[in-house]
Amino acid sequence: MGDDALLSSLWGLLDGPAAALDHVTVTGPPQVLPSVFDVTGWATATVGAATLAVAELLAARCGVPFPPVEVDGVSASAAFLAEALFRPDGWERPPIWDPVAGDYEAADGWIRLHTNYAHHRESALRVLGASADRTAVGARVATWNAADLETEVVAAGGCAAAMRTRAEWERHEHGRVARREPPVAIHRGGTSAGVDARHALRIPTSATTPLAGLRVLDLTRVIAGPECTRFLAAWGADVLRIDPPGFAEVPSLLPETTAGKRCAYLDLRARDGAARFEDLARESDVIVSGLRPGALDALGFGDRRLRELNPAVVVARVDAYGWDGPWCERRGFDSLVQMSTGIAARG
Repeated sequence: MGDDALLSSLWGLLDGPAAALDHVTVTGPPQVLPSVFDVTGWATATVGAATLAVAELLAARCGVPFPPVEVDGVSASAAFLAEALFRPDGWERPPIWDPVAGDYEAADGWIRLHTNYAHHRESALRVLGASADRTAVGARVATWNAADLETEVVAAGGCAAAMRTRAEWERHEHGRVARREPPVAIHRGGTSAGVDARHALRIPTSATTPLAGLRVLDLTRVIAGPECTRFLAAWGADVLRIDPPGFAEVPSLLPETTAGKRCAYLDLRARDGAARFEDLARESDVIVSGLRPGALDALGFGDRRLRELNPAVVVARVDAYGWDGPWCERRGFDSLVQMSTGIAARG
């Protein structure tokens, strides 16, 4: 599938008007990122679809003609490699990966342990009965069947994924559920009556940047969600990232994933923290969450509550393993999903 077809498909998933695609020009070579998959085409198409949505909003809010959108495949590919291309100036960047994290050969295949967060590392080491030494971990992993170890690490609160082929994933109990879910789902709720004078005044009808005046609450982690909100910040949105007190994000990613944002700590389990979050939700236009299904509900901020606080708010959610099925609440990261679904086996 070429760039144009990928972009058209993504734009259709977003319910975008087909005529908008006439305003997009794609440039650059067909392959920049080497892979058995069309990663360059995917990078170009996703950046194109997101930028096209920004252009559509700009035309609607400012009453101007639909602006042209040009996407360069080289630049889009560089954006996909942002954390690898980043170079510190005058300071030393910590390693991206924890020393224990990575792929290990088990008794019957391969498994990946994701240990960048200390509590995930501790869970995996506790199951293995090993010290935080890669050689020791490898020796212990070799005594396990991959699927059994995956199950035990996940049950202990850690993050792991056995490597499966695409065919194995399609036969898997969760794979069968996940394949029925659309890549993007849009649920329309609330009412325009919920947009009060404060929102109307805050969203100007002319702007130097397309998303100027838009307030975004960022409840995301690691790369996928933070890159989403970084994109909004780059086009002018006012993005506030909220983390729980004491949360230690992967430090080497922060220069990339927090660019253009403000960051704060807030304890939603505390009464005053929950009250402050309610105020922020009332004043926000968009809330982006990378938390697992049910996590915000457990804190008292499920979709119904957010709609009560702000009927006009747009809630965007990113999840690793989907919204239904036995794995929907499983902790997941991109590298683990690649192992589970057959991407790593193919590549």
